[in-house]
Amino acid sequence: MLVLPPFLTSGEPNLQNARAKPEIHGDLTFYWYCTRFYTRTVHRLRKSGWAPLPESGPAILIANHTCCIDHLLLQSCCRRVLGFMIAREMYELPVVHTFAARTGCIPVNRDGRDVQATRAALRALEEGKVVPIFPEGKITPESGRVLGPIRSGAAYIAVRSGAPVVPAFITGSPPTIDIGPSLWSFSRSRVRFGQPLDLSEFDPSHAKDKEVLAEVSRRFEQALLELQAQSLRETAASTPRRRFRRRVRDGV
Repeated sequence: MLVLPPFLTSGEPNLQNARAKPEIHGDLTFYWYCTRFYTRTVHRLRKSGWAPLPESGPAILIANHTCCIDHLLLQSCCRRVLGFMIAREMYELPVVHTFAARTGCIPVNRDGRDVQATRAALRALEEGKVVPIFPEGKITPESGRVLGPIRSGAAYIAVRSGAPVVPAFITGSPPTIDIGPSLWSFSRSRVRFGQPLDLSEFDPSHAKDKEVLAEVSRRFEQALLELQAQSLRETAASTPRRRFRRRVRDGV
């Protein structure tokens, strides 16, 4: 592991110099480098740039949910700690719990009515943390080719907190809902970020207004679909180049 930091920081911004008081420090720096190494080698992760999150203060990161390693893919592209809202059964797994608790992850019941988890997310935002949310509420294992219906929970938290919302879209990940194949299947994963969404017209008092939540959810869906279209166009354009390089390599 001693050789990982020099290898991973080649061509990357110095994490400690990126912020005066970086959230990623101490043991989290070690975890971050290991995550970067894993996603770049097994999943050949590429990104459109670092996540445009504020350097400090609260923020919400919304993304499509393609498989069980989306958390690792997104964290590899962010220079702030991401305290994900994750399924309670996943959070309580011994192999996951220590890391999840250390990074401030929030366990969520799958019934879609976990008021306690929503309150925990709002508290985390009040404390100036980044809370990533998968608005689909479940995995859609199509490697980013399909976006599932957007649920209103993410819109409620966004309106209620007033925190800036940054959209991200994941493509090329392993097309499975199972954690094992997600971890060990090689892929060409990509993460593309969009600019923060402007929700300033909505007051926190509107958080329970169904029409407001429907409009905010529509904007979330629109932002994600725009990123999806950009990602798929990029993938389609790069496929012929990969085939050509493969033919040259094989002497065809």
